[in-house]
Amino acid sequence: MRYQPVMGLEIHAELLTDSKVFCTCQNEFGGSENTRVCPRCSGLPGTLPLLNHDAVRLAAKAGFATDCTVNNYSAFDRKNYFYPDLPKAYQITQFEHPICTDGHITVVGGKDIRINRIHIEEDAGKLVHDDYEGISMADYNRCGVPLIEIVTEPDFRSIEEVQDFVEQIALRLKYAGVCDARMEQGSMRVDVNISIMPVGSTEFGTRAELKNLNSLKAIGRAIEYEINRQSEILDNGGTVVQETRRYNDNHGDTKALRSKEEAHDYRYFPEPDIPPVLISDEDIQSIKDSMPEMPQERFARYTKEYGLPADDANLIISSKEFSDFYDEAVAINPDYKQISNLMLVEVNRQLNDSQLTISDVKYSPADLAELVKMSSDGVVSKNAAKDILKIMFDKGGKPQDIAKENGFIMDNDASGLEDIVNQVIAENADSVESFKSGNQKVFGFLMGQVIRLAGKGANPKMAKDLLTEKLK
Repeated sequence: MRYQPVMGLEIHAELLTDSKVFCTCQNEFGGSENTRVCPRCSGLPGTLPLLNHDAVRLAAKAGFATDCTVNNYSAFDRKNYFYPDLPKAYQITQFEHPICTDGHITVVGGKDIRINRIHIEEDAGKLVHDDYEGISMADYNRCGVPLIEIVTEPDFRSIEEVQDFVEQIALRLKYAGVCDARMEQGSMRVDVNISIMPVGSTEFGTRAELKNLNSLKAIGRAIEYEINRQSEILDNGGTVVQETRRYNDNHGDTKALRSKEEAHDYRYFPEPDIPPVLISDEDIQSIKDSMPEMPQERFARYTKEYGLPADDANLIISSKEFSDFYDEAVAINPDYKQISNLMLVEVNRQLNDSQLTISDVKYSPADLAELVKMSSDGVVSKNAAKDILKIMFDKGGKPQDIAKENGFIMDNDASGLEDIVNQVIAENADSVESFKSGNQKVFGFLMGQVIRLAGKGANPKMAKDLLTEKLK
């Protein structure tokens, strides 16, 4: 590449409060248009905002989740602009004094991406476009939904760094209980500020802002398109214009929304109706103490203390519920690797096939821990353990009971197994002769015959040893 991209992010994340940030309307996704609106969030004259303290607490938790400093003092401002989805004609936000500052997240390659600030603000409504009638309608349900905006420094130099950062932000916010990060529903949206400069240069180019990207795939495609677009302009002797652009997922391209000359003059000034937010050192410490173990901390525990491979650890922590289930299981039976293997292969297969989550399973972490112990102690074979797990998934039940009811308990009677091995050898003389002539693949067939006759409770190791001895 002749050009090096330079990028910074602005990530908007909706907070998981019960009500909106400045009124008591319910905060939830969906529903009929304009059914969760009151005089406050619709901006009727004479109404005053009332700050939701849960939003402040969740914003502080977001700061701790991203290694920011949570400030004792923060304050709100008015961001003034007119648009049909903003009934007050201004947005309440934090401009001069944000609640969190100076954080960082380490991304792929070990690079630290600096977070400049996290501030609280209210969301706007949305416009519903009817192309057939040629009209647009305003839905104000989303007006006043509490947001945090996470603003980074322009530290990104590749698509992979951006995607890894967004993925980590989403995971950390979910672990902290701050945001559900459902990008497909708009509860987390990403703006990318991107410019390019010749490789080896230190002077940034003119940037474009890509608005409201709502998936990792869209982020990657939008950045790639914008790099190519700006590169072509510079290669042809042109000048990149500073502007805001919207990505079209259907076409895979970006289109200009407005240029710098058309940009809003927001005329920020302090919000006169909301006093500054003062958080004591004691309250900040209390919020910090309430933080759960973050995914990066669990990753370190899984790899360093439990000895799991990095890939396995990353798969487990990719869902907090899945990781919690694993932690509860290994707290009962510290067979870290075997429980990991069973969950990542068999449990994940069952969940994917049924389109369920770990929260939906009919058995407990203790049941899974007991099943792994039964397998490692030789009470049931590993294959039988998979069959027992399938029954647990479909119907529930305790592994010990299922093993007894279905004949999965291993029979360690060598004499009875020896009789079966002798029978298989006698009934498959051609296969035995083929094995003795060097066809090693036949051994698997003969083992299968032994297990078929012996039943699900057969000890596979004992059967293998007996068969191997008899075939010498």
